[in-house]
Amino acid sequence: MNQNSTRFSLLSVGDSASIGRRYRAAELVQWAAIAGAPEPDGHVPEPLIAALFSNLLGEQVPGHGTNYLKQQMRFHDQGQVGEELTATVTISRLRPDKSLVNLETRCTGEDGRLVCSGEALVLFKH
Repeated sequence: MNQNSTRFSLLSVGDSASIGRRYRAAELVQWAAIAGAPEPDGHVPEPLIAALFSNLLGEQVPGHGTNYLKQQMRFHDQGQVGEELTATVTISRLRPDKSLVNLETRCTGEDGRLVCSGEALVLFKH
């Protein structure tokens, strides 16, 4: 068994990881300048919420060797500047024959409200 299939075999449906992040107003102004976007109006821009999922997929579940194939997100509310946002990814399906991993993605505000939900499909090879 090679290293790739060994690492893939360690994954299980239901495995999950979370990360919390609080964006400050000054950080959002810097991001807008770099991205060429309008300055945020007290809300966390959607690409910064998507970045939380990217961090989780590449660093935790599945981890290093992850390549995005597809991401679908539905925004239900806006993240507020200064509030703790918690992003979570959970493995919903494994396809070892193709090294594919489907994941559910969710981001909640500090009051527990759903900010974003969706799905991701990644190729997991090292």
